[in-house]
Amino acid sequence: MNITMNTKALAAICLTSLLTFSYTFSQQVTATEPGSREGLPGRRVGGGTRGECSSSAGQLMALVPESNLALTQQAYPNILFYLPQISQPTTIEFVLQDDSRQSVYEKTFTKNGSETKNDSGEIINLKLLDSASLPPLVTGKTYRWYLSIICDPENRANDIVVHGWIKRVAIDSNLAKKVEQASLGERANLYAKAGLWQDALATVAELLSAKPHDSKLAASWTELLKSEKLNAIAQEPPFNIKILKDR
Repeated sequence: MNITMNTKALAAICLTSLLTFSYTFSQQVTATEPGSREGLPGRRVGGGTRGECSSSAGQLMALVPESNLALTQQAYPNILFYLPQISQPTTIEFVLQDDSRQSVYEKTFTKNGSETKNDSGEIINLKLLDSASLPPLVTGKTYRWYLSIICDPENRANDIVVHGWIKRVAIDSNLAKKVEQASLGERANLYAKAGLWQDALATVAELLSAKPHDSKLAASWTELLKSEKLNAIAQEPPFNIKILKDR
């Protein structure tokens, strides 16, 4: 597998059992390519909301590793975002580029507005479209993504933007077989142990969307977020998680 243990040890983080067992993160796993340990240029938190995008429910956030590089074994992975509540319907744009900066996938959707200032935001679990419009991600290839809240369609300089990178990595055949045969809860454990934080988080999010009041899942969700210093989201109760995909 084209990943290696980071020598900068993290404090042991115990994740509460997803089903009937538990697992522990003891080290962070990052890519082996040059410079990956220091991370890649990106932005996990969008700028302050402005104008028509005014909100009292926090800032746009990408739920990705601190390095801005998400590792996945999925051909069509999930990327999660926190979208603050906005006062009126607003267009959200997602763009995926290849390593030549050519756009390989674009998606827009509308976030409904709210007249209630106290409404909280929501977690969007964005599933990359599994269709002819997007070939499966190539193993070993790094892609760049952008998510933008379009505050003023006439002036895109006012967009609120987060951006980062995602790379599909190979896993050994033994792990691949276990993942294929595992339940969702077991799969989250396997991803966590393999250092595939992005896949572990997406799997827990999928479980939470079906069981939003499961305290053990909520604890695992919180610890996963804390392990990548996403404390602003981790300190809140799990949000209503919406899985967004085209079928």
